Amino acid sequence: MPIVSFSINENLREFINKLVSRNQYENKSKLVRDALLRLMSTMDVASIDTFNDLDPLGKTIIGNLIIVIPHDPLIQKKLNKIEAEFKDHIISKNQHFQGDKAIIFMIVQTNVEVFQRFVVEINGIEEISNFRYMIMN
Repeated sequence: MPIVSFSINENLREFINKLVSRNQYENKSKLVRDALLRLMSTMDVASIDTFNDLDPLGKTIIGNLIIVIPHDPLIQKKLNKIEAEFKDHIISKNQHFQGDKAIIFMIVQTNVEVFQRFVVEINGIEEISNFRYMIMN
């Protein structure tokens, strides 16, 4: 993943540190990624023009997701509800159990806008232990 540096004021830095220290987020990077994904979900990304030679947002992409959740029926139900909403875009799903964790692997084929909404929805499940995704062209 590329590294991005930016400046913030002291109040924002303290706020970020408090969220991470109170275990609201695993680390600062995850907090910032989550905040940006939530911001993206509130914007109309289809109206954003492409830059230079970037592909249009409507281009079909393949996304790979790895989700680790506690093996708990209530948490699984939250994930199943999201999956049902995006079922037309999920082309493969495997689920494995290791101890008290469920490890889910998904492959999604859709456009960037739908993939972004899917990622934001999944990332909104607070009980997720670990969540990684990658877009492949």
